[in-house]
Amino acid sequence: MMHFKAIISLYLVAYVSCGTTLIRNRRQTSNEVATRIVAVSKAKPELLSTAVSQADPGLLRVALTDADPKLLEVALTQAIPELLGTALTEGVNGDNLRVALTKARPDTLATALTKADADLLFAALAEANPDLLATALSEAEVELLATALTRGVVKELLVTALTKARSDTLATALTRALPELLFVALSQATPELLGTALTTANTDILAVALTEATKENLAVALTDATPENLRIALTFASEDGYRSPK
Repeated sequence: MMHFKAIISLYLVAYVSCGTTLIRNRRQTSNEVATRIVAVSKAKPELLSTAVSQADPGLLRVALTDADPKLLEVALTQAIPELLGTALTEGVNGDNLRVALTKARPDTLATALTKADADLLFAALAEANPDLLATALSEAEVELLATALTRGVVKELLVTALTKARSDTLATALTRALPELLFVALSQATPELLGTALTTANTDILAVALTEATKENLAVALTDATPENLRIALTFASEDGYRSPK
């Protein structure tokens, strides 16, 4: 009954806002009409109920105004209810929700809304740099994205990656790493050294580190190195004007 009421309520809102307002004032965009159609005709009742009963109103407005209808359909048909609620909860950055619902691929959005630890998903949507979140959701391999959002990853390290990285180093980590080595980086590194790696590394060397290192040696590099020596290890000599000591 609750699901039926949620559908009827949203349908009435859609009818009034997308019908009367569109005809009289021409305020609604075609995208806003399309998102309402997705919500009332394609959403799973349980997920629609989560959206209309738990969402922060401002974030629900973002979803119904700016979302790519195909991505909204993914969210309202494939998400785990807890994670959909997390994505729409107060404290999430509206710009980041907009990124997730416009820049993600369907498979990466589905991964984030089905595989993520709820606290990590909230951290990503609340604190990420929107441009870096767009990189993650548009370029990541789904297995690696799931690894980055899995329980055991340290929230501070995930936020470091989504705020301090360059877009190319973040893309490298989320497309070329071995899952177990990405997990080491996001669970054992110090924030300073992870930030150093993601801001200074040559992408080819970073890829080598995230595919060829042993887990133990990667952990050592990301916890014991000085920032300067880690930078040297992750860049070619020609990139910093290196001259051999006499």
